[in-house]
Amino acid sequence: MKALLILAHGSRKKESNDEVVKLAESLDRTENSGFGKVLCAFNQFSEPSAERQIDILAGLGATHITILPYFIAGGSHVTEDIPRLADEARQNHPGIDFKVTAHLGAFEGVKDLIMREVGV
Repeated sequence: MKALLILAHGSRKKESNDEVVKLAESLDRTENSGFGKVLCAFNQFSEPSAERQIDILAGLGATHITILPYFIAGGSHVTEDIPRLADEARQNHPGIDFKVTAHLGAFEGVKDLIMREVGV
């Protein structure tokens, strides 16, 4: 099974975290996404942790886990923490293929999305 883990920074503000949870739940319900399961995790200030969610996905039978860094800019979480997390996950779950995508802010369509939303 292919799985998607949306990894956000996390916030002390519950409502902020709830936005990410709702996004993951919506994507999880999307038919024909190619993912058998979509979960989210938080890097700081909130639960669940990425390690916990990876363990859950492994327990559900995931063979491929794509980690999407839900960050606008490529700071130290994107360039250091998440690659280290993926390396540790590979060691802890050698039967699972892990892929880390570009961070959200680096996605090709972000510029067009911004321009559309600001009315240009």
